[in-house]
Amino acid sequence: MKKTWFLATGISLLGLWACTPPPQGLQGNVFTSPSAGGQPVHGARVIAQVGTWKAETTTGLNGHFSLQIPGNAQTFTLTVIPPAGQGMAALTFAEVPLSAYRSPYGAASEMNIYLPAPPSRILPGYPPRTGYLTGTVTLGGQPVASSTPRTLNQLFAPPTPCEDGLVVFGGVRTVTTDSNGQYQIPVISTNNLYAASGSVWAGNYTGTDTGNCNTATEYYWSYFQYVPDAWVYLNGSSTQQDLALEPFDPQANPSRVTTLQVTHDLSGLSQYNPDPNSPGWNAFSVSIPTFNHAIHSGEVELGQYYYFGQASKTLRVYKLPPGASAQQIAVTSIAIRFRIVDNTLEVLDLSQAQNWRDGTNLANPLTVQFLDTPKLGIEDGATLGATPTLTWNPVAGAKVYVVSVYDEGGNLVWAGFTPNTSLVVPFPLTTGASYFWDVYTDDQTEMLDYIGMDPAALQARLYLDAEHLVRLKSLRTSPVNRQRGELAKAFLNNLGYIPQGTYQKLLQTGYRESVSETRSFTVQ
Repeated sequence: MKKTWFLATGISLLGLWACTPPPQGLQGNVFTSPSAGGQPVHGARVIAQVGTWKAETTTGLNGHFSLQIPGNAQTFTLTVIPPAGQGMAALTFAEVPLSAYRSPYGAASEMNIYLPAPPSRILPGYPPRTGYLTGTVTLGGQPVASSTPRTLNQLFAPPTPCEDGLVVFGGVRTVTTDSNGQYQIPVISTNNLYAASGSVWAGNYTGTDTGNCNTATEYYWSYFQYVPDAWVYLNGSSTQQDLALEPFDPQANPSRVTTLQVTHDLSGLSQYNPDPNSPGWNAFSVSIPTFNHAIHSGEVELGQYYYFGQASKTLRVYKLPPGASAQQIAVTSIAIRFRIVDNTLEVLDLSQAQNWRDGTNLANPLTVQFLDTPKLGIEDGATLGATPTLTWNPVAGAKVYVVSVYDEGGNLVWAGFTPNTSLVVPFPLTTGASYFWDVYTDDQTEMLDYIGMDPAALQARLYLDAEHLVRLKSLRTSPVNRQRGELAKAFLNNLGYIPQGTYQKLLQTGYRESVSETRSFTVQ
């Protein structure tokens, strides 16, 4: 009898053990963001949470971490808190699906986490090699002299409406002509190259719908020239490339210029009133077409079109070869909600949509449907606890929300990624200090896409360059936006572009993103 009882009890215990799967490993590496050098972060706290269960470890000298979580966990929340005093921001990834990290052998894969940090110094490398692209810009046989000459300090500033005598190499370097119509663009490489190639765009960005840059709502090139491939020899010499301008006009130059009808549908945006004749007017939108002209070059802005109560506009664009899919016309559309403070327009929230056309569908009209913006659940200027719970309203179609907290200077302190509409700041903020916060979302990026991304690149993408947008120069933006501008400038100077997100079927469907207004709070 005793043997039978022990046998039954043993079978029962084995059954219980069989129902409780063994712990499973979670491992990865923590680095500074690529823009900060991508160095391993030693001594960062890594906290995993499954329900009320928590596990914590610190990263080693190589930035690696490893910990155990319950074997039956389907999702987990991971927080990485950097060592204090190094200028890095903390990150939280909430409700991450664990199944995506399993290998075919049942072990979790490694995660690479990048913490935003100040940009690093350029490491020593090959000595820079320089060459010059030079030539004369003419219109009707006469030299084109710029009325707004630039210095080399403005080399990476994009073309601005109402400038003439502009020459753009590679989509990123922009100079102006002198009084004789001559230009010179320095091309520098530190990759031990002896020659570089890029496309050239030149012309007068002076076309408007009213003839007056101050009152116009449509801006475009009046004359242009496009050279797909120009070589520059990086041996200190100059390479000649003369440029004869032609009309950027679909009627006068139908073989090279066409139109694209773009309609803005703002019906999905809550609290937006785009009617300038209404007493409650608080919103307008803008579309900026660009020409993505070659694999080895960046993009050139083709115009700025402002929708002040209009639903549709006709955009002038470069005519792509019929059937070609290697080149695109990109259309960036931004809907802005504002308020007037001290006779100045102040940006609240904004929604942005990216769409593309190529040679197969350039003739198809485009309707832009904007993604609503998150509405914050805590009033501006509130007093909160040291680890506040930040809340916002859901957005239809949103995948993941990114809630960010910034210090008074606009520097990122912490960012949390969550599918929910609230998140707790996972460490105590400084008592008596003031912070800014906002919430971003889009309709395509999944949680797993965010892990391994550089969060600094997302901040740079959200920068609203009001100085560049002619009709938005009176807009006042927050310290957060100004700090985003510094990040955007660093990316452009170092890479020549701002990294985009990971999106599926990007060219076919485009993508939509939005960000809430930036509010402040004080820690009690």
